[in-house]
Amino acid sequence: MTQNQISDNVKVAARPESGAEGIIIRGIGGIYTVACGTNLYDCRPRGIFRHESVKPMVGDMVSLAPDRENGSGFVITEIKPRKNSLVRPSVANVDCVLFIIAAANPKPDLMLLDKLILSVRQKNAGVILVINKSDIDGAAAESIRKDYINAVDGGVFIVSLEGKNAEKDADMIKEAIPEGVTVLCGQSGVGKSTLTNRLLSRKAMITGGLSAKTERGRHTTRHSELFDAGGGKYVIDSPGFSFFDAFDIAPKELPDFYREFDGRGLCRFQDCSHTGEPDCCVKELLSEGLLSEGRYERYKEIHKELLAKEKNKYR
Repeated sequence: MTQNQISDNVKVAARPESGAEGIIIRGIGGIYTVACGTNLYDCRPRGIFRHESVKPMVGDMVSLAPDRENGSGFVITEIKPRKNSLVRPSVANVDCVLFIIAAANPKPDLMLLDKLILSVRQKNAGVILVINKSDIDGAAAESIRKDYINAVDGGVFIVSLEGKNAEKDADMIKEAIPEGVTVLCGQSGVGKSTLTNRLLSRKAMITGGLSAKTERGRHTTRHSELFDAGGGKYVIDSPGFSFFDAFDIAPKELPDFYREFDGRGLCRFQDCSHTGEPDCCVKELLSEGLLSEGRYERYKEIHKELLAKEKNKYR
């Protein structure tokens, strides 16, 4: 990996001044690379962070200084307040999450996707959905698009990042990405690193394919890393994953995180759970195509899961 991850002008500096501020662009083995303007510094966090069980994250804004205690190197002296953070990938100060799934190979896990969208909406971050490998199964890609067109605020894009229009597809996605920090997330093998490389117009990340034995993605990204995509836009490529930890949402709050229910005051009961009550807005949403059958069935499964979790919370 080259040192010029933030811009072509970045270089490793000799010593930062005390109180210098920057952003963590990667962390490997307890060493965090911090970009301060056009300089990069490899730093260790102060010991007090370990005592307070605080771990720096990619995307953190930090203060740093020379490590005078050890006589060499640099140290992170302060982690600025975070506006949000994600657990997996472990990143901070996220403005948008771009979920990338494949129309096929690997098979899309839409329940996982629904839960991930919920977790991001909890963090008050935007959502973009990219459906890759449309050349393999265009019908499946279009079906997924219809499921999520009303579910995300940043747009749903059908692409083929290895196809003849890959450059045009990448430009379309880059245009949709807002200023600030966008995290690329998805199962392994769906094309996250390929998209990162196309957004940056250079080979910044190693790409891989599917395991012939399991037809699951190989983890080609080993750590989260922040890159400058230009125009005030930064992207973080993160390690792939295929499972999700339970999130903390009360069952009665679940509808608040579904955009399809936004502004719908059509239910008989004010606290309607949208799981079968009489005179519920769901029937109209389904008939008008504003909520897909698949999304609704998964919504009911998630609601049931949260009810069971709440029931067993104090056992």
